[in-house]
Amino acid sequence: MDIDYLIFLQGLRQDWGGETFFALISALVTSPLTAAIPAILFWCINKNAGLFILFNSICGRVINDLIKGTLCIYRPWIGNEELIPSAAAQEKASSFSLPSGHTQFTTAVYGGFAFFYRRQLPQLIVPCAAIILLVAFSRNFLGVHTPQDVLVSIIYSVALMFAAEKIFAWIGRDEGRRFFVFIVGLIAVSTIFMWLNFKPYPEDFINGKVIVDPLAARTDAFDALGFGLAFFLGWFMELKFVNFKTNVSPIVRLRRIIIGFAVLGVIYVAIYPLLKIFVGVAAYKFFKAFLPFYSMLFVIPLIFTEVERRFK
Repeated sequence: MDIDYLIFLQGLRQDWGGETFFALISALVTSPLTAAIPAILFWCINKNAGLFILFNSICGRVINDLIKGTLCIYRPWIGNEELIPSAAAQEKASSFSLPSGHTQFTTAVYGGFAFFYRRQLPQLIVPCAAIILLVAFSRNFLGVHTPQDVLVSIIYSVALMFAAEKIFAWIGRDEGRRFFVFIVGLIAVSTIFMWLNFKPYPEDFINGKVIVDPLAARTDAFDALGFGLAFFLGWFMELKFVNFKTNVSPIVRLRRIIIGFAVLGVIYVAIYPLLKIFVGVAAYKFFKAFLPFYSMLFVIPLIFTEVERRFK
């Protein structure tokens, strides 16, 4: 049934077009521009809202890597000669299929935003849900994910929001509980890393070519480790050594945004290319996940609070 549905969408794509539009939707909504939403919230508007969305985004990504690496379900076109995915989307579709990373990230950010403000701004729910469904559909329309892939992403991402709300409410201002969550988080991330790095992976071939290289699949362990450490270490370090407030003037908020995006720009434009040259694939995947979110949570707040202290 799911393959029949994808073949039907493939016919629409080939006969009526739409590939460019849905590829653009898929790329834009899951680009670094979307990550700017929790960043600006965290630095300037509502620290708890930004932290809530970052928790769902980053921990959801770790869960995504865990499910993918554990189930090892191949992409829908594997073994189905009738199904021809979008060439551009196929090129960027890494490792295994279930669940959809694009859908997970979109649900975490836009869904998390609507979830957090559901009582104050209920009008956000419909447009945010529409964005999530549009991205989920785009992954089916482009032929790189089955309906199950996107549905699982949405279900566990929403479940994580409810869990996150309970976790943050339980923590409150209790430093002991907060430290407990840090330790549990670091242990969980380390355990997931060990599992994904050392577990066996299938090594199946089509036309003499391995479908998913087990060595490449293992690099997802470093992806999960990078994201998980970025969140729990960044959160802990910020509370311990910075603990900034968001009730500041518009000028200070603007300065924070400029500083934040300047630092992230240096990471993307200067540091990433150097890492690609001087470190291996696994290390690059780790730092690519770790650096922007650790900077977002700790390094950038440390810089702008120091700047504000000097201005004051």
